[in-house]
Amino acid sequence: MSDVLTLDGRDLTSGPHAPRQFADAITGPGAGRALVRFDGLDHALNRELSLGLLSSLGPVLSVYPGEGCWSDLFVSLAADPGRTHGVGENQLHVDLVDRDLVPRYIALYCVRADPLHGGASATADLWQAADALSDSERALLAEPVFSYFADDDVHGVGKSLERFPVLPARIDGGEPIRFTSKMRPHLEHGELIHAEEPPVTAAAFGRFVDAVSACRSTLRLQPGHLLVFDQHRYAHGRMPLGEGQENIDGDERRLLKQTYVGAGAFGGAR
Repeated sequence: MSDVLTLDGRDLTSGPHAPRQFADAITGPGAGRALVRFDGLDHALNRELSLGLLSSLGPVLSVYPGEGCWSDLFVSLAADPGRTHGVGENQLHVDLVDRDLVPRYIALYCVRADPLHGGASATADLWQAADALSDSERALLAEPVFSYFADDDVHGVGKSLERFPVLPARIDGGEPIRFTSKMRPHLEHGELIHAEEPPVTAAAFGRFVDAVSACRSTLRLQPGHLLVFDQHRYAHGRMPLGEGQENIDGDERRLLKQTYVGAGAFGGAR
């Protein structure tokens, strides 16, 4: 079930105020999330129109320049089930969590839905989850004692931080919440943490993971749908794909396209 604001692509890309209406909607009543529905299935055109909408929020990035602005999120049976191209649940997280310029927005455009009716996109309100923590837990997560594995060959997102806080000093969208559920087992084993009392800090992070999971909502994207969300506020993930993916040809499996809107001094982001 999802409570994401739904918008008509035709309304957003036509008229004298396009695409300002999109920016006003997602930063206003959408509270940082919106689903845009395009009428036709000319996917190349829809993605071009999407870039126009996204540019109203900030600079659109080519994080992987060899792929252009849009990267393929295809399904591979050989991939780790819990990773980007896998068939299992991809736990809630923020992309490029260790970078000093975490992309502000992520956009997911659906070319093909899972024919086996799985693979819903998940988002979770990190602000709401942080409110569920105690003051002492929030203080522990605001300490710059965490680290994570750096992605290779990414561009436009700054340098990898050796250590960082999970929660910023102020939770108002000015700075990202550096969250990934995938960090939890490492912290519980004393890895990726540099705190004075690692078990205490790891326990606080575990409670945050549980609180984020409790805020999760899901949405199964359909062809022509564009989901956009603010990474300074929302974690995201993927629910498992339907069983029997091995019985489907590769060019029939779920396919999303992904791009990023950056944050930073060269234009910022709304």
